[in-house]
Amino acid sequence: MSFITFTSSHFTSLNLIDNHLLERFERAGIKNLIDLSAYTPLELSFKFRLPIFDAEQILEKLFSTLTIQSKNVYDMLIQTSSSYIPTKLPTLNRYLNGGLRRGLLIELCGSWGSGKTQFCLHLTAQCCLLGLRSIYIDTEHTFSSIRLLNMMGNFNSEQEHLLELVRTETAFDSDSLMNILIQIENELEDEFKNNKLDQCPILLVIDSIAAPLRMSTMGYMRDNILLLFTDRAKRLATRYNLLVLVTNQVTTKRRSNVLTEKTDAHKTSNTSKTIGNDFYMSVALGKAWSYSVNVRLAISYQGDTRRQLIVGKSIESPGYSIAFRILTNGLEEIEENININTQRKSSKKYLVPKLIQADEMHLIGKQLRP
Repeated sequence: MSFITFTSSHFTSLNLIDNHLLERFERAGIKNLIDLSAYTPLELSFKFRLPIFDAEQILEKLFSTLTIQSKNVYDMLIQTSSSYIPTKLPTLNRYLNGGLRRGLLIELCGSWGSGKTQFCLHLTAQCCLLGLRSIYIDTEHTFSSIRLLNMMGNFNSEQEHLLELVRTETAFDSDSLMNILIQIENELEDEFKNNKLDQCPILLVIDSIAAPLRMSTMGYMRDNILLLFTDRAKRLATRYNLLVLVTNQVTTKRRSNVLTEKTDAHKTSNTSKTIGNDFYMSVALGKAWSYSVNVRLAISYQGDTRRQLIVGKSIESPGYSIAFRILTNGLEEIEENININTQRKSSKKYLVPKLIQADEMHLIGKQLRP
């Protein structure tokens, strides 16, 4: 029942919602109940300019009439056991039950030069070696086919067909990015209807989301574009069982104004107040975006090749930091991993990544006091 399109005669006969709103759903790419399930009442109200009460009533009416078939936990476990993309970081694979799981929106954040693109290329190379298709959307013009080839390791002429498994797209602004995502969704929908699941990609990389939004109008329009992108990315992940990996930048924000008093040595009765600045590292695009991602990974820069990967937000793993290095043939783990929920202050300063030093853990969504 959940795959019945809203424009079908069966759904129209139920007379659950007016035709004008159905047309707006269709233009927005919402074709059935599965597509609509990606929206909360607040998101539906914001996107279609509906009163929040009306949005709640619409969702309640639809879901009470067209119920989604339930699954038991064992079936879900069997289905997800083969839905992981492994990495070359054994600790990350172990703590995430086999690797990065498909069907999720995963964010990889870090400062410039921290290794986000290297991680994306590494994961794309892993898909190639497994014979699986992937899509790489480059918004910062950093994609390198030569680097991807190096990460595939012992590559020979007999494996040239593996490069055909990677489809690359280039987005220059938010409009071109959304058009690419719409095109991908239409193609996946056709393959889904024609039962050509073996031709569907399993990985969608967007490197990065911050770049096209920098070209967009600030304020309300930018927030609206980000909301539309989040809706479509999560729908692609859930409906087509894609791993959507999105890179994001970090920025420095001012937490508050700290008032400090300085006493005059000659006039103890007079005090002068000076305002000091208190800054912290935070993920770009704001809190609304932070709440939308399913998994957050953060990379900190610790030298020419050395990096620290932080599992900051995940329902499958506690907060964990993994040291690794970037080599010519990919990533290699360094055996000095730390559980950031239980670690204590260490004499080795480099064991605590700089990006997680702040008291307010805006970067990974947790609080850490080493």
